[in-house]
Amino acid sequence: MVIDDPDTIEEEDKEQGIDIYEPGAFVERSIEPSKLTSILLVVLAGWLLMFAIEIIIMIPMIFTIGVNGVLTDPWALIILTAAEVGFVVPPLWYVKKHSISIKSLGIRNMTSIPDIGLGFVFGITMLGANLLISWIIEIAVPSSGGDVSILFPPGGTGLYIWLVAWVFAMFVLVGFTEELIFRGFLQRRLEIIYRTKQSKNFRLIALVITSFIFAVVHLDPIGLPTRFVLGLFLGYLAQRRSYSILGPTVAHGFNNSMVIILALLMT
Repeated sequence: MVIDDPDTIEEEDKEQGIDIYEPGAFVERSIEPSKLTSILLVVLAGWLLMFAIEIIIMIPMIFTIGVNGVLTDPWALIILTAAEVGFVVPPLWYVKKHSISIKSLGIRNMTSIPDIGLGFVFGITMLGANLLISWIIEIAVPSSGGDVSILFPPGGTGLYIWLVAWVFAMFVLVGFTEELIFRGFLQRRLEIIYRTKQSKNFRLIALVITSFIFAVVHLDPIGLPTRFVLGLFLGYLAQRRSYSILGPTVAHGFNNSMVIILALLMT
């Protein structure tokens, strides 16, 4: 169901904390619980499309530098992050199909200084939680490694260009695309669905479910607890900022970038 205007609807939604209304734009007012499967299928489609694009990118690389080259070349993994754009295609198709503004995916207020500032604050907090949980996991599962254990940085001045490319990839290719599909699309709609069902804790339910799915799709059982907690941070920030994904994108990109930088400093 989509609607536009009256101001009373905007105020009602803001009072309930979800702020799904945007003046002058068509937005979802409610989603029938029966549509939950459709929402999840959009996320699944984004995940599968990301893998498909990754394979398409990887095939010519394998013929050029070999499998070992793909795993060890300093630039290979950065190039492969371009596959993350697959995450945004199904949500964009969804809003076009339902004649909804892309603002309903959280693409709004994208130059907000408060959102950027909060993004860095949450990013620093997330980094601390990330390091703490990773440390506990390393104690429980020795030599478990981590996401950066397969990085092979170049030497010399090329290292700085490589780091800049990684930071760009973490903020734009990873942070933005994943926040759009998980927080801007999935979590927001889960909130609407569970609010429609009159669930008392609809915000918490949406936050936990989205964070769990976010952790699972990374296909890393050892890193699942870490990503689940990071998902909680990102989802809570999205809720606090009325589902603008700018803050979560900054927080996500900062955390990922700093993990890579710290790992390099410790090697």
